[in-house]
Amino acid sequence: MGSKLTVKTGKSTLEFTIVGTEESDPAAGMISHESPLGKAFLGHKKGDKVLVETPRGSLEYTILEVS
Repeated sequence: MGSKLTVKTGKSTLEFTIVGTEESDPAAGMISHESPLGKAFLGHKKGDKVLVETPRGSLEYTILEVS
């Protein structure tokens, strides 16, 4: 927890911080380590492609930076 990620999906570049459940604020880019997106990113490193299943279909993210 506390990891900051820069990811790319499609043409968008997004920044997320993985936090505890009580600190999560998705609108501010703070995602819970227990959320589907947070779980998908855990254990991955720069350059990895991560496929996340959503109600609207699969989204692929490429991890650009981890700090």
